Amino acid sequence: MLRRTLTVAAAALALAACSQGPKKTGPAVATGNGITITADEFKARLEEQSPFIRARYSTLERKKEFLDNLVRFEVLAKEAERQGLDKDPEVLNTVRKVMVQKLVQRNFADQAGAKDLPEADLQKYYEDHKDEFQKPKRVRLAAIVFPAPAGSPDRAKKVAAARKALAEVKAAEKTNTLAFAAAVTKYSEDAATKANSGDLNFRSKDELEKAYGKELAEAAFALKQNELSGVVETAQGVYVAKVTGVQEEINRPFETVKAQIASKLYREKKTKEFDELVKKLKADANVKVNDAELEKITVAAAPTPPAPGGMPGMPGMPPAAPGAAPGAAPARPPPPAPVTK
Repeated sequence: MLRRTLTVAAAALALAACSQGPKKTGPAVATGNGITITADEFKARLEEQSPFIRARYSTLERKKEFLDNLVRFEVLAKEAERQGLDKDPEVLNTVRKVMVQKLVQRNFADQAGAKDLPEADLQKYYEDHKDEFQKPKRVRLAAIVFPAPAGSPDRAKKVAAARKALAEVKAAEKTNTLAFAAAVTKYSEDAATKANSGDLNFRSKDELEKAYGKELAEAAFALKQNELSGVVETAQGVYVAKVTGVQEEINRPFETVKAQIASKLYREKKTKEFDELVKKLKADANVKVNDAELEKITVAAAPTPPAPGGMPGMPGMPPAAPGAAPGAAPARPPPPAPVTK
């Protein structure tokens, strides 16, 4: 609790160093020398807690406990100000980081404007990216392959070998889930797929037909997950196949994805605006880089990570923002999220 109180107090002091903060409203629930905590402030701090935590403070006694924490924060903040920490460079630097985060959030992270994008733009994106919303059914096959073009002298021999392999797999699969892979290793004559247990990867019916022939494509799409085909003869060869995966057809009409497209395009728009603003501000600042001095800076090696169960951080040290190291570059609007299929 002390660590958290000190951390929050430091951040509050940093903010106070830049402005007096919003005017307090509502009746006072606690007053003292230079300290006032209002009902509105109490509610605001309480609402920052999770619903589970908030539920603990329904009685007067519990509310007093929460108020005592706010009072403790205020008196510590006052003492920190008395000691001049509101002018501490580290505190002031923390304020600048918070300001940049707020700047990005206020001007570039709000998604409210997405609803105002022209529907024609959304429709155009949909038409230009239909493969994101409409996908044919695909199956993943594993196959025992016997190359033998139709009409070749050894075609009958390959068909017989395929039948033997099929019968062996059917018998062995009753007790061995890896029977098909074993049969691939034993019988398949296609080196490229044999090394991967006969895997042909996910393919649509058209893709399968172009690569292996219409007969195998039709046989595969008539099967369910983990089902075996019979012996399948194509112009290229003879196959015994097994369906190892199925991806059902996706067909999402424009109306069902319009909001997601709007969100994506709006975030792209705001990211572009952010990049253009930064470019302009940098140009206006006329920044010059001193390569010679930059080269002299020694960068410390990364510390060795502590072993599991090692010592926690020192008390009173504020944690870094989620996903960012102390002193990290200013925030940037998050990249556009992909449209959910």
